[in-house]
Amino acid sequence: MAIKLQMLTEDPKEIELIERYWAVDESGQYLEKVSALGGIIEMAQGVSLASFIRQRCNAFDENQVCPKCAELIEIRNRSEAKKVPQRPSKFCTVCQEDQDAIALEAEKAKAAELERQLTEYVRKQSTRTVDYSEIPDNQVILLLALDRAITPRLTNGGFTVGDCRGLAPRYVADFVLQLREAGLVLDDPSKARPGTYYWEGDEIWMLREQVVYRLAPDAASKSAEEIIRGLLDRVYTDAEGIFNLWLDYSVADVMRYLGAQCELYNHDLSEQELEEIKSTMRSALEIYSVSQLWSVVWKVVRDAASLANREYYNRPKAAATIPGKIRRNLEKVQRESIELKAWSRPEQHPAGTLGMVLCEILGVDENTSGHMVSSLVTWFIGQASSPTAEAELDEPIRELMTVALAHDIGSSVMLRFAELIRAGHDVGFAIEEIGEALRS
Repeated sequence: MAIKLQMLTEDPKEIELIERYWAVDESGQYLEKVSALGGIIEMAQGVSLASFIRQRCNAFDENQVCPKCAELIEIRNRSEAKKVPQRPSKFCTVCQEDQDAIALEAEKAKAAELERQLTEYVRKQSTRTVDYSEIPDNQVILLLALDRAITPRLTNGGFTVGDCRGLAPRYVADFVLQLREAGLVLDDPSKARPGTYYWEGDEIWMLREQVVYRLAPDAASKSAEEIIRGLLDRVYTDAEGIFNLWLDYSVADVMRYLGAQCELYNHDLSEQELEEIKSTMRSALEIYSVSQLWSVVWKVVRDAASLANREYYNRPKAAATIPGKIRRNLEKVQRESIELKAWSRPEQHPAGTLGMVLCEILGVDENTSGHMVSSLVTWFIGQASSPTAEAELDEPIRELMTVALAHDIGSSVMLRFAELIRAGHDVGFAIEEIGEALRS
């Protein structure tokens, strides 16, 4: 190892100290320890020996060469020196300054282009309007819930996803994204914190939690307050859209409870496992209520916690069983027509304003089964069972009651019918299930 020294001092004592600091033997080992050199020259309090020497000498390692200009690399202390020649890994001071200057200019150019594009984006946003009388029912309900969650910020200011925490128990950002993708809320870069928008590759990216949104202006130039008042008088017609919004909200309600239970028992689920559970729960919510699925979650999570304590098991292995356990539990419940228990809403787990608006419009809550919600939505928009649909049930009901009365089991049949309805099944399924049992 050879160190080339460039002295910046003419003081003989300082030069001697510097030479002794960098002196090495034939094997590259330093001849003297740093601790032995500390008292040779008096230094100001708080100044280290390496810093003192660095101010009076430039040291260059002959085993490190700049890959751009082939000049020796400057080192700051003993630990940066190499005993044998190294493949170039960094530039010399001059070349590094050139690279830094080029990088700085590139960053300035990117910042200028980012500013230009954001200005153009804001200009285009300012020309966009929405005919709120034409937006889908589910978006109306979501906007009403958002307004209630962040009043008065939706109508007279900007808001972030963090401001919307009261909207739903979970997946708040997804609900806001629905409105953004529909063009009902717009980004407002002028109100965002510095650094919210940035370059990544050749595209503009953003930190979603810092984006500031605002309500899109009305095509008829109504004020934001007038827009919300107009939505309150909406006549709903889209049963499928409303029911799907209820499913979105209910999935969030169930998954919030799952998250709390997993946190309680230190179960760490992967994103893939959570997505699998979300899919299972969304399907189950078409039949059961949120509170019934809370009871399923409660049981499965505790089963996994118990499993984690067994020999040859651990927390990750036990947690990995949760998605499958939930699916199999629900399959058994439906196959055997088991009535699920309903859990009460935890005190620390509020429904959110979306749940409150759905309750006010439809009269549903966490205890309303998916079958019942579907029927209520259909009835609410005036698409209740037609005479034809009711007529299709007349004959099976008449046949069932005839058989029940003939065998003097009317009470048993009615109790079983009530049990199936409470379990989340619709009328048609319940009649068919009891009829098959009587015929077997």
